[in-house]
Amino acid sequence: MTVTHSGPSGIAPPGSSGIKVIIVGLGLAGLTAAIECHRKGHSVIGLEKTPKPTHLGDIFSISSNGALVISKWDDGVIARELDSVRCDVDTITVWDEYANVKLRKDMNGYKEGEGLVLNRSTTVTTLYEYGKSLGIDLRFGVSVSDYWEDDEQAGVIVDGERFSADCVIASDGIHSKARPIITRDTRPLTKSGAATYRAGYPAEVLKDHPKAQWVLEGTEKADQLNHFIGKDIAVIIGTGRHGKDVYWGCLHRSNDGVSKSWLQPSDVTKALLLIEDWPAKEKVGAVIRCTPNMTCFDHLVMAVDPLTGWVSKKGRMIVIGDAAHAFIPTSGQGASQSIEDGAVVAICLELAGKNRIPLALQVMQKLRYERISLIGDGSAKMLESLHMANWDAKQQDKLPTLIARAMWIFDHDCQKSTYEEFSKAAEAVITGGPYLPANIATDGRYGIVEEEGKSTVKVTAASVDSLFAQ
Repeated sequence: MTVTHSGPSGIAPPGSSGIKVIIVGLGLAGLTAAIECHRKGHSVIGLEKTPKPTHLGDIFSISSNGALVISKWDDGVIARELDSVRCDVDTITVWDEYANVKLRKDMNGYKEGEGLVLNRSTTVTTLYEYGKSLGIDLRFGVSVSDYWEDDEQAGVIVDGERFSADCVIASDGIHSKARPIITRDTRPLTKSGAATYRAGYPAEVLKDHPKAQWVLEGTEKADQLNHFIGKDIAVIIGTGRHGKDVYWGCLHRSNDGVSKSWLQPSDVTKALLLIEDWPAKEKVGAVIRCTPNMTCFDHLVMAVDPLTGWVSKKGRMIVIGDAAHAFIPTSGQGASQSIEDGAVVAICLELAGKNRIPLALQVMQKLRYERISLIGDGSAKMLESLHMANWDAKQQDKLPTLIARAMWIFDHDCQKSTYEEFSKAAEAVITGGPYLPANIATDGRYGIVEEEGKSTVKVTAASVDSLFAQ
């Protein structure tokens, strides 16, 4: 199968592919898809129901595999802009509930020139502004009521108006309206077994609180990132912009069902009660207690059972990002995999061409599905490790950690790999033959702990099932 393309770093002339794309949902996945589709010569309309480009929450991480995509935009200008507001973390310090330091690790994959730890809203706004500067049609405050497709086109209904394109990319999040329509999978959201309290505030809030000053120590040189891990509870406390911002999160077991609002304002006293028995409660609690009113949120961690597929019946619509594969927080890959999705689907459309849209979307799924599944399973294994929190375990992979060192994830270049693998994956789609993914570990392991580049943890469906059966 012979194809022509612009290459991993290449930019096609605007509109040159002749492919028209509608993207629904302009969070990280949708904005990345819009930018990458534009770069590959597709015409894009982006639709988002919220009135303005923002993202509720504190920080998230984009590891080196996701940051590599952004680094190609505008000759690195956008990456440098985000780098100027990143949390400058070199080292992660892991503590037990007694305030004993158990581990210090380099922040590999997130250091300067590698990845990014960023404010969510700032990141989404930056991507939106870049997309608009490219002339991409990005519309906010637009609610999609339905989706449709036939053999020639696909589209959406907005306020009774019928929009049409060659394909629809739905990136409308974990509560996706598009998912059951496109995938015909109507399974409801399920419990993940966890919830988190989270907050962020300006560091100046701590100026009259000496017991909380420890979190600002040394931040003139580098920001802090601390993980306090006890049974059933993990607290993250860190800083951003060289001590200008403070953030914290408290991940804990939760038996609440999904009928509860997934995100709601909360009182920090609930988080403080969780660590009431910790000998480290004064150190940890000092930072939590300073949280300004109405800035703490109770976030129920949702889960979606793995979908059997992401592509619609006629092959002209696809779900990506959280709409396709919502990760629990322990993956550390929700943002990066959303970015990979957006980049890969744009290239698949480019390589397949306007006359083979269904093939493009099926190849996208073929290239991404196993990688996504393995990362999702691995994050569940990490959550299990946190819940057990056995600091006396003899095996390194049994020790609790929020630090994944799976270099097959971090070192992956999704754009280069897509150009190299497209023809083989397309052949497998066309013939129904086998395809061996090139974007997962060769031993089929996730690798919570990495030693000399070797993965040491085998993740199976049974191990994930056992986690949520407790």
